[in-house]
Amino acid sequence: MNQEQIKSLLDSQRAYFRSGETLDLDFRLEQLEKLKTSFIKYEPKIIEAAKKDMGRNEMETYLIELNWVLDELNNTINNLKDWAKEKHVKSPEIFKANESILKPEPLGTAFILSAWNFPTWQIFGPLLGAIAAGNTAVVKPSSTSAACGEVINEIVETTFSPNYIKCILGDVEMINRFLEERFDLIFFTGSPRVGKVIQLAAAKHLTPTILELGGKSPAIVDETADIEHAAKSIVRAKLFNTGQICVSVDHVYVHSSIKEKFIELCKKYMVEFYGEDASQSEDYGFIIDQRNFERLLGSLNNNGKIVFGGQSDAARRYIAPTILDDISENSEIMQEEIFGPIMPVLSFDSIEELVDLQKTKEKPLALYFFSKDKKSQDLVLAHTSSGGVTINDCMQHAASRYLPFGGVGNSGMGNYVGEATFKAFTHFKPIMIAHTSDSLDDSLSYPPYAGKVEKLKKLM
Repeated sequence: MNQEQIKSLLDSQRAYFRSGETLDLDFRLEQLEKLKTSFIKYEPKIIEAAKKDMGRNEMETYLIELNWVLDELNNTINNLKDWAKEKHVKSPEIFKANESILKPEPLGTAFILSAWNFPTWQIFGPLLGAIAAGNTAVVKPSSTSAACGEVINEIVETTFSPNYIKCILGDVEMINRFLEERFDLIFFTGSPRVGKVIQLAAAKHLTPTILELGGKSPAIVDETADIEHAAKSIVRAKLFNTGQICVSVDHVYVHSSIKEKFIELCKKYMVEFYGEDASQSEDYGFIIDQRNFERLLGSLNNNGKIVFGGQSDAARRYIAPTILDDISENSEIMQEEIFGPIMPVLSFDSIEELVDLQKTKEKPLALYFFSKDKKSQDLVLAHTSSGGVTINDCMQHAASRYLPFGGVGNSGMGNYVGEATFKAFTHFKPIMIAHTSDSLDDSLSYPPYAGKVEKLKKLM
């Protein structure tokens, strides 16, 4: 699409939004039901596309994409009438006879951009919130996961009219063309590096942004933890989607007294999950593209000692589950998010010192702490900042519709999931309806003010 075609598309979406049709609650529910029907129909194609793009097995696609989208759709359909109600709130004493209302209204036209690792969820998760709130939307799946993008495009094209919901395909240049135009909200999932570009483009139009980013999310295992469970949980989280997930464990801090045992247990579970040769496992995928494969392969050089794995196959973009030891905070691999199946293991002796170290770093999307000690749990929760936390397991906080999901600082801004998704695409307009005949004497607020200050203080 050229710039003139983009302008024409957005003009048609704005005109449709101004028509008021998307405001009707029954209309919104009907569109959500249509999306649900289409999504179920295309499930086999989504599974096939994720397998083609990343070698991802059906179970992981079901858990993170199919199940999540359908659960969110059902939850939104069941609760939308309540979420969309006007909310009556209290009025201050001086206006106590007046009505104070929060009226939910849609923002307008949204631009939703996904990353490549879970593009189906990252498009339809936000999109269902945009629909529920009464917006129109343009969605842009990542071109890196091209097979998934084609399926997403097919779902959107066969379900919605383009003046309501439109999917676009293309490279970075296509995104840049769309970012030249004004939207009412931009919702982006991806890296902090690209998030900065998105926010800079949005600033030209004062467009609000929701940025779901990432970061170096640590797991911490202290000496009181159930070490067997910790190793099993961390290995599962680290290697889910071959480590290509934003809430993956990036690196692990283990108390020095149990570090060697922890590493041995991680080796055990890597073999138990994926066999002696993970390249032969139906449950283990490959790296998304050559650029990321070479980036990850480069991070294995001059970064401590490989104590497990390290094998690779460029033709298949395969990197084995890998554990690195002898890593320091200054190691190259500790400077950027890994986003792959390589797990550095570092040791610590004092949880207080480790917490102080975390304070000096960028805030991660997730933090995982394994400990049976309540005081240590409280210390970590009170004195570290992250998008979310799971204690004594991994990723569970990000799998609950009752907990909003999002980052903080470098790992993002804004959140969604459950009712938070509806709120993300909604402006809650404050309204006060004055009932002057029943209100307090409002002459206090009009000049002349002589003699009125004390009386106002008493009323307040």
